[in-house]
Amino acid sequence: MCIVDCLIFYYRFQVTNTPWGEKVMFTFQPGSDLVAKPLHVSPFMDMLGNWSIRANAPGDNLYVAIAVQHPTLGNYFTAALDAKLVGQTNDSVKLATFFWLMPHKVAAGIYWEAFRLWLKNVRFLDHPRYLSGSYRSEALKRDLEIRSSCSFLHQKPRESIGRSGTATTDETAENSNHQNYKDGGGSIGARWCVWTDAQWPWC
Repeated sequence: MCIVDCLIFYYRFQVTNTPWGEKVMFTFQPGSDLVAKPLHVSPFMDMLGNWSIRANAPGDNLYVAIAVQHPTLGNYFTAALDAKLVGQTNDSVKLATFFWLMPHKVAAGIYWEAFRLWLKNVRFLDHPRYLSGSYRSEALKRDLEIRSSCSFLHQKPRESIGRSGTATTDETAENSNHQNYKDGGGSIGARWCVWTDAQWPWC
């Protein structure tokens, strides 16, 4: 996160795809942003979707929501995090143990749901590196096209994801939160995005 004179210029997001040992870090605009999917995170989702990300300024509370926007399937998946800052208490050891186990609990739940989908004969999708060695550069190209066109700024009415996880109509938030990504010269640069290997325990 970059902060100058109490203004947040951008957030830095980190995503890890546990089974494949990859990690990607990229920046996105405060409030909301649309990012071309840069990482294979599920064997049930292709790389054609875009991530619509909404986040508030971090403080005592942090809320982040990511919705997948697919060109043919529409908005079919949403994940949200609603976190609250916990101070020092007498139960700090118990809380530390609870939070240490939480990622493992989430991972177990993800694998369980994947197993249920496999039982239903849902088709597995190979990692894109087996299909095209340039999938990362292709993701950056799609992202630059999104930012250059800014077409997503004019979609009305727009469905945004609230804290309840339900879609609500919001016609003004997108235009007020998104930026044109232009520098002083009027050009549009590529989003800062870095891929690295994630070692065990993939963090």
